[in-house]
Amino acid sequence: MLVLTDPSTLASTIEGVVKDDSGRPLENARIDHTGQRVVNTPPNLAIKSPPSESRTDSEGHFRVVTEVPAIVIRKPGYVSQRIRVDRDASLVITLQPIQSTSRCKLSAQPAFKTKNGDDIDYTATWFYIETDEGPQGIISGSGPVYSFGAPSDRHVWTSVEYTELMYESGVIDASGRSPDGKYWRERSIFGAEAQYYNQTREIAEQLDCVMDRIPIKMR
Repeated sequence: MLVLTDPSTLASTIEGVVKDDSGRPLENARIDHTGQRVVNTPPNLAIKSPPSESRTDSEGHFRVVTEVPAIVIRKPGYVSQRIRVDRDASLVITLQPIQSTSRCKLSAQPAFKTKNGDDIDYTATWFYIETDEGPQGIISGSGPVYSFGAPSDRHVWTSVEYTELMYESGVIDASGRSPDGKYWRERSIFGAEAQYYNQTREIAEQLDCVMDRIPIKMR
């Protein structure tokens, strides 16, 4: 777990190398949430990365200068790492391959209901469960401008707990605990996203089992 401090007023230089668990350098790993907008599209789309986007080179090296309190290093097929930023640093980052795509921790899958939530420029469905606090659920939608495909900078920078997977499809599956003790989770790719926010741990664990069953894909 990484506990974040307030953003520094001075820029920090973070450099290093990203490797897999066998020590092999990982090329084209993303260094995101540096203060530039994150746009995450499927790997199979031939879209050129913008000049502001930071990636590792053929030897796994990277270098960013930023004033933000945390960055995320991610690559399809691996467990991402959130890195605290409070001073200049030279790092060796090891990304572990994803072992399981399920976040469900319950032995029995909770029953859920759905409700249409379409709008003019997107399609959406609310997947919800009945709880003592009333219906609680996940909104899942897709459309040309529905999502840029990554968790918000605010969640990356301020969550007191943060975990993330980036699937081979490019979908980012991020979750965490906010400073107020509530839980959130987002699964996203450009143009599509499923998400819940502001939940207790008990309800979040039930919603995780529902979210695992929701497909995330561009319309």
